[in-house]
Amino acid sequence: MRVLCAGSIVRRGEAIAYASSTVTLADTDIGPVLVDTGSASRADDLSRALSEAGVRPEDVRHVVSTHLHVDHCGCDDMFPDAVFHAHSLEDPPVGTHKVHGEARLAPGVRLVHTPGHTRGSMSVFVESDRRYAICGDAIPTKANYDSRTPPSVHFDRALAVRSMDMILGWAQTVVPGHDPPFVVIGKK
Repeated sequence: MRVLCAGSIVRRGEAIAYASSTVTLADTDIGPVLVDTGSASRADDLSRALSEAGVRPEDVRHVVSTHLHVDHCGCDDMFPDAVFHAHSLEDPPVGTHKVHGEARLAPGVRLVHTPGHTRGSMSVFVESDRRYAICGDAIPTKANYDSRTPPSVHFDRALAVRSMDMILGWAQTVVPGHDPPFVVIGKK
């Protein structure tokens, strides 16, 4: 498990001026799995990070989109040979593997429906040296965790809170959508 590009978000008052998601690489029994691809404006950063990790774009066999906002899938075209996975409630494009509910992608890797930010938001739960939740905007920043508040952009606040609670009940380390990873207090 490695974060290739840490996500970021810039706000002007309540408005989001710029955002690019965290891009995470998981080494699995089925090959490299990439979770989110970030904003198109970060393509050079992603190319550089992949190269430093010793991974070519054509080596990436699977790309999981936590949801289909452009700041999370803007570099999808860098991976023409990959199988793309998105939740069916995101209304993914033709050719995308549609996930319904929860699915096992590889040993130790589960795709878990964590709605609230969007109807089809999902997180990737990875069990390796510890339990990682790569959660996109179900928990966009550490500040959301610290204050126990759901993402400011959501379609259902109560559902977003339930998804956060589920993630935090399972994970030892959270990889948020727009911040570096952090350890869940009390779960070393």
